[in-house]
Amino acid sequence: MQKLFNADLLDIIPVERGFVYACKEAHPDGGEAVAFYIYNQEIDIFEKIPVPTYINAKFGENGIDIAKALGDFVTCDVVNLTSSTKAVSYSDGTLKIIGSIGETISENKVEYLENPACSPASNGQDLWFVVPDSNAIINYSVKHNRIEFRIGSPKEKAFCHPTDVAVYDNKLFICNAYSYKIRTISLDNYTVADYCIFNEPVTKYFRVKDIEYAVMQSGVYSL
Repeated sequence: MQKLFNADLLDIIPVERGFVYACKEAHPDGGEAVAFYIYNQEIDIFEKIPVPTYINAKFGENGIDIAKALGDFVTCDVVNLTSSTKAVSYSDGTLKIIGSIGETISENKVEYLENPACSPASNGQDLWFVVPDSNAIINYSVKHNRIEFRIGSPKEKAFCHPTDVAVYDNKLFICNAYSYKIRTISLDNYTVADYCIFNEPVTKYFRVKDIEYAVMQSGVYSL
C-alpha cells in the first residue's frame, strides 16, 4: 500500500489513466478556493487542471451544460443509467435523474429509516446506495421510485457507517468508516465478506485498470 497524497478532498473520480479530484486549498490571504487536479498513474504525475476538464471527466459529453443546470456540480456523485440519462446524488438523499443536456427528468429523496441514501453505484436500471446512519445498503428502483430490498440495519453489525459502494466482478465493495473495513457483497448469493481491513477510516474505493485505490482519513492510497 502506497500513499499518493493528502488533501481536503471534495470529490475524486476515476478516469481512463488515473483519476481527477477536487479539493479545498488555502489562499495566502487566508481564504479558501476549490482546486482541480488530475493524476496520471501511467507516468505517476499530478497536474492542475481547469474547471471544464474536471467537469467533462465527471459528466462526459455536454458536461458543461449539465454542470450549469445542477449548480453544485462538485459535491454530488454521478453514475450513468442509460446512454442518455445519468443519476446525480447528493449527501442529503436528493436524487436527480438528468438528461443529456442537463434537464431534470425527475427528482426524489432516497431514504431508509428517515436517513439519507448516498454514493450510488449503477447496476442496470437499479442503483445501489449506502445509508451511513442506518448501517445499511439498499437497492433502489429508479423506474418505480422505491427501495427493492436492503442489507443491514442499525441493529446489525455487517456494516458500520458505510460511506461508499462500488461494483466490480459482480460484487459490491462497501467502505465502512467506523470499522475501517472494505466489505463485499456477492451479487450471486448476497453473502457478505471482508475484503480489506485498515487501521483508520476508509471512505471510498475504486479501480483504474489493474490498480486499486482507497481514500482514507490520512490520504489517498494505491493498494
